[in-house]
Amino acid sequence: MGNARGGVPIPENRLPFLITGSLLLPLGIALFGWAPHLHWPVLAFLFSAALNGFFVIIIMVPLSSYVVDAFGIYSASAMTVILVVRCLGGTLLPLAIPPLTEAFGVGHGFLIVAAVYLVLTPLPAAVMRYGMRWRQKSIYTRDE
Repeated sequence: MGNARGGVPIPENRLPFLITGSLLLPLGIALFGWAPHLHWPVLAFLFSAALNGFFVIIIMVPLSSYVVDAFGIYSASAMTVILVVRCLGGTLLPLAIPPLTEAFGVGHGFLIVAAVYLVLTPLPAAVMRYGMRWRQKSIYTRDE
């Protein structure tokens, strides 16, 4: 992919940090579960929580930039979908944690959540690789 088309940046060029964050987030989630499971100091647990927050920011900022660049005049609607999905995840994921930790323990329960995130990590790379082609097939994201 080139850097720009006629001076207009290519939206997919916003995704490398998102890919990096999506690869690192499962590590932070696993650390968040294993720190209390292994009875590490509270500072390790707080560090893992800070890492998770940092990784989420590394994911959300490029995602927001990509959506705004890719959807143009429809970016407000696309960002609304992103925010609704993020809020639903923030609401529903904590409901899944107690059954996981009761069934498998804290360390293994969070390791399962980290594995789910790890399975999803190829998605940003696929969007970076094929996103321009996919965008051209939609009337809402097609380049003019």
